[in-house]
Amino acid sequence: MWSMQPLRRLWMTVPGLGHRLAAVRSEANLSQEEMAQRLGTSRSAYQYYERGQRDLTASLLLKVYEEFDVDPLWMLEGDTTDGKNRRHEQIAAANRKIGIAVERRIIDRGLTVTPEKKWDAIDFLFDEFLNTDVLATGGEEPDTTRIDSVLRLVS
Repeated sequence: MWSMQPLRRLWMTVPGLGHRLAAVRSEANLSQEEMAQRLGTSRSAYQYYERGQRDLTASLLLKVYEEFDVDPLWMLEGDTTDGKNRRHEQIAAANRKIGIAVERRIIDRGLTVTPEKKWDAIDFLFDEFLNTDVLATGGEEPDTTRIDSVLRLVS
């Protein structure tokens, strides 16, 4: 026969989330009360979040992003040992890949493009690349046809 022990709620919290939330508050020079107001929650609920006793809800995570322009991925993962989160590394690799592809197309086609215009093309293509969700699928090589059409606009 087993006994009915009181059930305790076990919180599976994201490690370090409370510390990162406290850092956001500190950076904004807000008290816990003011931070709670900005997030639309009570001070006592906010204190649970900051102490790491409760994870932020998706809506609160969105509110932190909207109010303080804080990367939600950083809020959830924090920094890796080298100061960058995993998505940062993927984004940096994608930007480099696009930059190299643009540079190669300029050379292959014998174009004369100012550094400013080259970076305009890279930035434009990089924005398109990020909006295609290619990072989530593992990435692809940049499309040379698309690069050529963008280079026609800037050269």
